This record gives sequence, structure tokens and C-alpha cells, in this order.
Amino acid sequence: MAFFGYKDIDKLSGVDLAIYRFIVEHDEQIPYMRVRELARGAHVSNSSVMRFIHKIGYDSFPEFKVSLRSETPIQKTDAPGIQFVQPSAFPADITKIIRLAAQLMVNADNIVFVGIGASAALGEYASRQTSSLGFNSYVVKDPFYPLLPQLRNTSNNVLVAVSVSGQTTELVEMLNDFVNNPEVNIVSITSNIESTIARMSRYALTYRATEERIHQYYDLTSQVPCLYIIEALLRELRHQEVIQHRFE
Repeated sequence: MAFFGYKDIDKLSGVDLAIYRFIVEHDEQIPYMRVRELARGAHVSNSSVMRFIHKIGYDSFPEFKVSLRSETPIQKTDAPGIQFVQPSAFPADITKIIRLAAQLMVNADNIVFVGIGASAALGEYASRQTSSLGFNSYVVKDPFYPLLPQLRNTSNNVLVAVSVSGQTTELVEMLNDFVNNPEVNIVSITSNIESTIARMSRYALTYRATEERIHQYYDLTSQVPCLYIIEALLRELRHQEVIQHRFE
């Protein structure tokens, strides 16, 4: 039984939800609390707390606390402050790969950024900036969007996949439709050079980032290195566009 994996939240009563939310918001303190302290914090009775504990599958409050502690690893964090990205966060040839990717994009008829979650937000930003440079660009944030039929009668397309892990199943399945398509080139921005998405790409723009999660499911991994790559790609795209127009 895992507290943060509990799937029947919609079946909880109002009192149960109050207890659930208090535990989620104070998960690091709960293992050191007594039943009455939790009840006081959630503004419920002691008996309500115990009914909730039994409802989610635990025989006793101590058993619940032991389980919760195993789900909430202690994380040491540095003092708050601005953390700048160091050159060591990127491979030595990142500038060359960005230049090659930009060469594909500057001649493309369509530039499509694809991603899910926070990666989709970065893809949306990149697409907006790319469009501002005068390119036909848009973002796909829904992995089930019918992109294949939309690009069926087009040519010279570039798909830019944004994914921290490079292993997102839905994104892999979407890109798999284009791997052997001569009219589509795949470029990826990911922290995992060995990932499936990186291997599917003609050019993989990679960086190093430490994955950070809370409550096991919520991803707090920094997107700053990814944003650095996007900004560098946009600058190179603009530079190549200027050069191309100069010689026309």
C-alpha cells in the first residue's frame, strides 16, 4: 500500500479529504506526529483520523507512519539562491550539433515542437519565438493529436521533441510514425543521450540534469538547461536566416 499512490480519492468524504490534504502538505512532519496532533492540524477528531487510516488500507497509525516515511526520502538542499548552468552541463560538441539542427530548421517548410507537461510549455515558447522569426511553426502538446495525417501531404518537415527523460511512452509512439519518413527530420532536446527519443533523432541536443521529484510523482527537475539550448537554437536559427538572405 502506498499513500501517494492511492487511487480512490474521489470516494473520500469531506472529512477524509481534509485529512488527506493535510498529510500531503505536511508529509515530512507526519511520521513524527501523534494521532491527536494530526487531528488538530486537519481540524478533525482523533476517531476520524483512525477511520481514514483504516479506509486507505492500514491496520494502525504506526504502520501508516512507517510506510509514509519510506515514500518520503529526506532530501538535503542547498541554501536558496540562483543556480547558474555551467558549461559542464552540456557535451563538448553541443554548439556544432545546434548549428546542424538549425541548418535543418532554416530550410524546413514546417517546424513542429512536440512535448508533454513542462516540456510542452517549453515547446510552446520555442514555437512562438520560431514563428516570430518568420518560420511556419507550431506546437503539439497532445500526444494523441493526429499529426501523421496532418503532415501526410507535406514535405521538408522538422519535428523537435522536447523530453527530459527521452523515454516518454506517448511521445515515443508519436515519433515512431515519422522515423522512416524521408520528409521528416527529428531533432530532440533531452537530458538522456541514451534514451529512445535521442536514438530516434537525427540530431540530439543533450544536457545533464539531476532528476528531482517530490511525492514520487511530481517532477521538479530543472528545465533551465533545456531553455539554454532552446535559446541557443533560436539565436543560431536567426543567424543562419540572415546569412541565407544575404546571399539570395
